[in-house]
Amino acid sequence: MTLPGPRIRLLTSLQVAFAPYRTYHRWRANYGPNFLARAVNGDVLCTGDPAVIRDLFRKTDDEVGPFRPEVLAPLLGPRSLFTLTRQAHTRERKLLMPPFHGARMRAYGDAIVCSAEEACARIAPGDRLRMADTMLQVSLAVICRAIFGVEHDLPRWMDLLRGPIENISPMALFVPATQQSFVPAWRRFVVARDALDEAIHRTISDRREQGAQGEDILSLMLNATYEDGSAMDDGAVRDELVSLLFAGHETTQISMAWALRLIHEDPVLLADLRDEVDACDGSPAELAKLPLLGATVDEALRIDPIVPDVLRTMLVDADLGGIQVTAGTHVSPIAALVHRDPELYPDPEIFRPRRFLEQRFRPWEYLPFGGGTRRCIGAALATYEMKLVLGTVLRRLSLENDGDDWMVRRSVTMGPKRGAPMRCVARRTGSIAP
Repeated sequence: MTLPGPRIRLLTSLQVAFAPYRTYHRWRANYGPNFLARAVNGDVLCTGDPAVIRDLFRKTDDEVGPFRPEVLAPLLGPRSLFTLTRQAHTRERKLLMPPFHGARMRAYGDAIVCSAEEACARIAPGDRLRMADTMLQVSLAVICRAIFGVEHDLPRWMDLLRGPIENISPMALFVPATQQSFVPAWRRFVVARDALDEAIHRTISDRREQGAQGEDILSLMLNATYEDGSAMDDGAVRDELVSLLFAGHETTQISMAWALRLIHEDPVLLADLRDEVDACDGSPAELAKLPLLGATVDEALRIDPIVPDVLRTMLVDADLGGIQVTAGTHVSPIAALVHRDPELYPDPEIFRPRRFLEQRFRPWEYLPFGGGTRRCIGAALATYEMKLVLGTVLRRLSLENDGDDWMVRRSVTMGPKRGAPMRCVARRTGSIAP
């Protein structure tokens, strides 16, 4: 495989780590939709070409695996879906899928709306908000209730959950050599991770003793069995819980905060959304099926993808969109490029949710959660949560943007530099579902 691309490894890594949107678009302009990025942690075939991404997403677990799982293992654990490969990944994913689909997922609706309403109740007219912080509280409350099954002692759990996320740095992910005890940032992360681990293992033990009768995801994990009748051990349960925390909380939190800012930049869209949410009873079932609200969630995930790049490693030789790659090749579909492709999305820089009411996009054209056999297992739950939270906020509060903001790299994700500043103008009096 011979492709053009940036060649100074340290510079390439730093540019991707701290300015991915701008960097990827510059490289596409210089090299085309497919280019080879030579980085500190390996050479990566970066692509914004839907044909290449389509062929990659059609590969099986025996053909494509995670990127550098040894880098993620200290963060997530060796039994995480993010680090498992081949049949081990297939087996674990099959076990974990049921809680994230259908009636099981909808059972979390009340917890989501309750968490959003609690956040709205704490906001008064005149309050100036960092919407990212407000949505963080909502997202953590949802994780406590829906994933861990915790209703009491929420502030302590929120602090435990937030600790590892706030203390992981981009360099630890992009430069594995920094994962050392003598590096202060890594040392802080380890302390926070270990504190969370202790609480998780204690909760797993208590839940097993109590019979794990709840509808939360932890209880469902403890009751699930593989095809051979065996159950997940405590280590595997811990790794999957931490993976759900890392994959789900920050991406959803930021997406909701950024979506609210984007909505409030368009008075016509804001008015139409308010009409739509006010016309329903505010229940999870009704909010989830509102078409414009759903399209707004989709468009918010498109225009500024919170995870701008997905990383995979080929386990076999393959043809990807006409490019011959060998086993061991790292491949990165770049959502930041695909989602701003004017051939797929006319006027891609404009926030226009109705494009998702006018057209359906294929999985290799719209990839906010990755794709293929390694697509984010919590994608449906994340979009469900976004609809319910955004709908509830629009019903309860009148907001306005409070100054400029822009997206910057946080860790794996992008996030608003200023925390998405907004101001509460008034409380709204629409009826709220009990």
